[in-house]
Amino acid sequence: MQPMLVSSLFFWSFLGTSFLVCTALLQNYWDYPQLTVRTVLGSSLLVSLGFASLMTFIARRYTFSRMLERMTAAPISLSGIATGFGALTGKMGVSGVSLREALSGSAFSISLSGQGVVAMSPKLAGCLSSDETDAVLAHELSHIKNGDSAAKGLAKLARVAFPFDPVLRLVEAAVHRERELWADKVSVEFTGKPLALASAIVKANSESNGGTTSNLAGLFVGGSGHGLLSLYPDLERRVDILLELAHRLEVAKSPLVAA
Repeated sequence: MQPMLVSSLFFWSFLGTSFLVCTALLQNYWDYPQLTVRTVLGSSLLVSLGFASLMTFIARRYTFSRMLERMTAAPISLSGIATGFGALTGKMGVSGVSLREALSGSAFSISLSGQGVVAMSPKLAGCLSSDETDAVLAHELSHIKNGDSAAKGLAKLARVAFPFDPVLRLVEAAVHRERELWADKVSVEFTGKPLALASAIVKANSESNGGTTSNLAGLFVGGSGHGLLSLYPDLERRVDILLELAHRLEVAKSPLVAA
């Protein structure tokens, strides 16, 4: 999805720059047609490459940074899960990640400039079992491991920069849905607890209904939606996928298969 986003950014900036340069050099075209065409194409290409690169850099470095300061606090109430969190980071090979208390929403993760943050609300932590907690933490660590903050941030920046492009709205939603399902899969790979993750997602969904704003849509675990513009996978489909993974794990562990 990221190459598609960069391509769309490049296309629209190239189109806009070409129009502006063509307008500025319109009188020169009749006297120096070949030189004018080369100038238009060359300048548009350079500007478009620079703009797409700048947007990518901003997405990687600054997206969500100010939001993070307002949304997390020291994990005083999460001391009981800190040990398990540390074990998961080592098992998943994710370094430079801290555990924080989420001041809003259920649980989320953000990676900025090589430093990652996983946050969980005390309310959600209080209603999860130890297996469910591990599954959710692994899900959020998967987002960091997979570089999802950059992908989601770039998708949002592209949509905001070019609100008139309907393709970018579809791409942004698809990026979010794809990354959520991917994080589910990676969580199961490292914890082997698909049923715990399914149960935790349902609980998070019930806890977060109506509790987030549109600016934070797509950030928290446990969201659900329908259609091509939804930032979340359908909850029933998501649970069904996890149930299927649980069935596969059970079959793989059966004595007949092992023999």
